[in-house]
Amino acid sequence: MASSSMDDLKFLEEEIHSVVAATVDGRGLPATCVIDVMDSDEDGLYFLTANFKDFYRRLKATGYVAMTGKKGEDTMSSVAVSVHGRVREIGRSRLRRLLDKNPYMYDIYPTEEKRKDLTVFQLYDGIGEFYDLTVLPPECHTFTVGHHSE
Repeated sequence: MASSSMDDLKFLEEEIHSVVAATVDGRGLPATCVIDVMDSDEDGLYFLTANFKDFYRRLKATGYVAMTGKKGEDTMSSVAVSVHGRVREIGRSRLRRLLDKNPYMYDIYPTEEKRKDLTVFQLYDGIGEFYDLTVLPPECHTFTVGHHSE
């Protein structure tokens, strides 16, 4: 099945949604957390975090993230998508869109006071890999994220 980068990003956003995100801490050690991919477009992937979290500090310090998500009940019924690349904080300008697209966030952060610390990040320059084990031989291809520059 031929797919475009946008198809792969939409699959990650809409079908997988929750991913393990990896960054590097201040000692150079790996650190992971689970985040939700909340939006995507031709300019990249979008997710949010609160500015008091360690994840926020790691993103700001390195400007880089790697993430992987999987959909499927077992190995042979799974599709995995991994992306890595440069990120930037874009602030609150896209926050309402992300909250509206992901209404469960209003349950987690029900008031403006609770949402005041949320900020949006964009993965704007990256590369990804799509790996589909639901077909044999497995489908595997790479794709770009945002405005990837080799």
